[in-house]
Amino acid sequence: MKRASPPSLFATVLAALLFAASILTAQQPQRIDEKDLRDWADRGDADAQFELGLRLITGEGLKKNTEEGVKFVEKAAKQKHLRAQHVLGNLFEDGEGVKKDLAKAAEWYRSSAELGFALSQHRLGVMYEEGKGVKKDTAKAAEWFKKAADQGDPPSQTAYASKLERGDGIAKSASKAALWYLKAAQQDFVPAMTRLANLYYTGQGVPVDYRRAGAWYRRAARSEDPWASNNLAWFLATCPEDNLHNGESAVLLARRALKLVAEVVQSDEQPYEMIDTMAAALARNGEFKEAELWQKRCIALLSEDKDLPEEDRKKLQEEFDSRLKLYQKATPFAEPDPKGEEGAEPLPQDTILQDEGLPESKPRKNTPKSGRGTVV
Repeated sequence: MKRASPPSLFATVLAALLFAASILTAQQPQRIDEKDLRDWADRGDADAQFELGLRLITGEGLKKNTEEGVKFVEKAAKQKHLRAQHVLGNLFEDGEGVKKDLAKAAEWYRSSAELGFALSQHRLGVMYEEGKGVKKDTAKAAEWFKKAADQGDPPSQTAYASKLERGDGIAKSASKAALWYLKAAQQDFVPAMTRLANLYYTGQGVPVDYRRAGAWYRRAARSEDPWASNNLAWFLATCPEDNLHNGESAVLLARRALKLVAEVVQSDEQPYEMIDTMAAALARNGEFKEAELWQKRCIALLSEDKDLPEEDRKKLQEEFDSRLKLYQKATPFAEPDPKGEEGAEPLPQDTILQDEGLPESKPRKNTPKSGRGTVV
């Protein structure tokens, strides 16, 4: 499935660093005293060099001069200014103001990462994960994600949890993954909320607990992430537990997901997974003719996805066809009850039900099941 192109890595990180810089100078006038900033930078002050470089690169408060800005950022980086080293890594990774060089990007990330800068530790982990600028090494990726995760960085906690969940470069442990997802989810990191909800839904690492799953899906869906709305819509339409169904809300959420794809992601493409969700929501709401039309549209879009491996296409085709037959018989689709992972223990640190003012649930005791992955 094709997605809209995200902002460049450099632009995203730069925005965060400039915001942090603005907090440090919050008591100062809006206007930047370029002469004073240059004087401090010329005297070798690393903070001044870094701020001057950023402002020259972005044109924020100063006349834009990317080439000069890179030079000042590099001067600060050579003085072991951690944020400057990280930004220089961004510049080389994105090819912003310098010739793109992934090996140099990795070197600058490593310089900052080894001195404990969490953002660089995460980026270095990503480079090892993807084999960009360094030799692909999933174990080293896990190590760097863990270092940043230990500092409380939610994306790194989520990345490390994902490695644990899949057993990728590290011993597989869904229970440990659940704990790390929870740490990130409690910091309002939407991808972690979604993954934790899925573990509760499938009973991997934690007992099957639809109420907690639903609570985390709901919290995630308050964001502008279209997939979070889609996930909650699917849950309300297809959850194995009948008393958690809500067809009307599912339809509204499915529509919101498609709207957010157009507005936030800025894509005119409608993912067939979301069309499938809309069909399920309409069926749960008793609108079976509409559900049938949406499911046929979903099947048509699947056939247009040329990048999908044939094995995955065949599996999805079978699923979509089976749901279409249900809707043609005026029957909504519900997922089967998962068996869950044997011996999974609850997370006492998870207070989502109390936070949301919901009654406590009684997690099911998971029973043995065949070894089947749960990554979605």
